[in-house]
Amino acid sequence: MRSALLTLPFAAMLLASPVAAQQPDSVFNDYADMRAQMDELTKTRNIQQLMLRFGGADEMTTVQLDNLDAQVEQIYAVDFEQVSVLRRTEHDNGFYQELLAYWTGLNYLYVYVFYHERDGKIVAINFRFNSDFNALNNLF
Repeated sequence: MRSALLTLPFAAMLLASPVAAQQPDSVFNDYADMRAQMDELTKTRNIQQLMLRFGGADEMTTVQLDNLDAQVEQIYAVDFEQVSVLRRTEHDNGFYQELLAYWTGLNYLYVYVFYHERDGKIVAINFRFNSDFNALNNLF
């Protein structure tokens, strides 16, 4: 039986020695750009770059990113082949939230993203992932 991954709500984390701020932030050219980057980094299990690209640069230390990457590699030995949007809710004024599933065989990883479409760009405000569907589905 596989252990559940820690859900990472960046806004709630208070961590010392964050990764350098020069890493890319969570602003994307459009929805297609955000999804292309999210899908590529998640499917290939490139967790460090995924977390940095979606806002973790100022929330997680290098050691924490290394540990998270190792945990994902241990639980998921092969890259994900499939992805599907499970839930999408549109809120007022360009706010959205989505729950996606990535899988290969019987191995599933769930991703939650809360984002804002504004000024022709997409801003990922909150990003989390977990092996437990209910942990993220309950955010809706």
